[in-house]
Amino acid sequence: MTGSQHVTTKRRRLAIIGGGSSGLICLKYALDLLPDWDIVCFEKSDNITGCWGNPYPGFVSTSTKYTTQFSCFPKFDASVQPDHGESRSEFFCDGQYGAYLEEFAEAFKLLRHIALQTHMTALRRGKANVGWELSISCTASEQKETTTERFDHVIVCTGLSAEPKPIESDVDCLTVADLNRPEGLGHVTGKRIVVIGGGESAVDYANRLAKQELGNEVFLALKSGIRVSPRYHPIRGVPSDFLRNRLMLSIHEDLRNRIGQRFVEARILYQEIFERLFPKSHRGLDAVETPADVREQCRQWTYKLTKTAKDDLFNMFHNKSDDFLDAVAQGRITIVGAPVDDCCQTFCEFDGQQIVDIQPDLIVPAIGYRARLDEISAGDIQLPDFYLGCCHVTHPDLYLVGFARPIIGNIPTISEIQAKYVCGLIAGKYVRPAQIAELHQTDLARRKSRYKKLKMDAVFPVEMFPYCDHLAKLMGDYPTLHAAGRMRAWVRMQLTPATTMHYFCGDPDMQRRFKSTPVYMPSVLILFLLALKPLDFLYRVLNVR
Repeated sequence: MTGSQHVTTKRRRLAIIGGGSSGLICLKYALDLLPDWDIVCFEKSDNITGCWGNPYPGFVSTSTKYTTQFSCFPKFDASVQPDHGESRSEFFCDGQYGAYLEEFAEAFKLLRHIALQTHMTALRRGKANVGWELSISCTASEQKETTTERFDHVIVCTGLSAEPKPIESDVDCLTVADLNRPEGLGHVTGKRIVVIGGGESAVDYANRLAKQELGNEVFLALKSGIRVSPRYHPIRGVPSDFLRNRLMLSIHEDLRNRIGQRFVEARILYQEIFERLFPKSHRGLDAVETPADVREQCRQWTYKLTKTAKDDLFNMFHNKSDDFLDAVAQGRITIVGAPVDDCCQTFCEFDGQQIVDIQPDLIVPAIGYRARLDEISAGDIQLPDFYLGCCHVTHPDLYLVGFARPIIGNIPTISEIQAKYVCGLIAGKYVRPAQIAELHQTDLARRKSRYKKLKMDAVFPVEMFPYCDHLAKLMGDYPTLHAAGRMRAWVRMQLTPATTMHYFCGDPDMQRRFKSTPVYMPSVLILFLLALKPLDFLYRVLNVR
């Protein structure tokens, strides 16, 4: 070959579908690990802030800034402001999360790789069963012409939150767009409204619709009780996120949930005793003046909802949007049971036998979300086909990021660990499991056994940190004593608030951050958890399958 001759190598192409938080973190890791690839992120809206960037006036996240931020872009520490929780400054409020995502995209120069107002309408296997063909339409164009592009690998990051499950009813429904108008809910006044569902979105909708100035009569329909995990712990007075550490999470989930349920019930019933056992932080909530009768009603309803939560539901999703309890205690929200008929006109009494005739003007279906994978792929691709919720069992060039739903935790930081793993697989940095089909069937059977009440075709439930630990071990990023470098640093990591930044504990900047992170868990609880470790070990040995 002469000096003038050269070989032109066609660049491989990666498509990332969705430009919200999951898509952005995928794009960042893809650019880091695949420098010679042609990478495009398609986002159907005109911005990159996703569903929770600035959804409605008065929005407050349920996870703290510290635990929700990306580990590769840390901006917030685990300090608690001395304003008794009044400002909610430890959480993302209004458009703060959207601003964080925009700053993230700017810092890593992601915008040049994002095609805004482009919508993927179809995803098909390429010719000869190689690669993928994407049908793309431009939402900005009135003509909405559709083009077809070919990619070697595809990562779908559209998530579930934009597609709520519909309810068949003759009663008019309020849509997500109706509820999340930038100007607020001033267009919904003087109505009798039933919100159906007990998740964070449902109780948040009910609380907002029950604002006194709107004059609505609001009902919250629940099939069973729910576990309410308050944003600020009622005993310690700090964000509940900051009391979850790796020591607590190291206890087997069965023991942790059983003990946790009884602990919560006892704490609600005997709060005065617990306040003496676990002195409140000086930054606590003492300055918040709440009438005694409202506090008592909140306590009673918290206990009732927790007590009536079925075991398999209690051990699943925890509801951290606790503000609705004040509205229940003040009579602005009435809790009822499930609808008696498909028309959603009459409902069972909550935890009772009587029938409640409501005849609502409007209903808000908030019973979960659905994946659109089968729609865009003509039924060829479905959520249960993905090992660990991110790697397709049959197609090694197709991935999901952002579809895992944590029992308690947050989606963005789970997405970061998924993104790092998925992009590392594409780059050849990590090895795809040889027995992936068998591993997938074992994992799927375990999840179906544990989450009996959930439809696995619609949601991929995870215990956030055990799940992230699993992925971290596959990548060699698990926070071991060796990775931490020193015993003192490793011990501190077990006691400070749990964060996915622990998977980057070898980074010097992270180590400096960890040194200044406070320990919020009371010493009494730390000793109790240490005393549980022998029982935890025995339980694991006896339950090996």
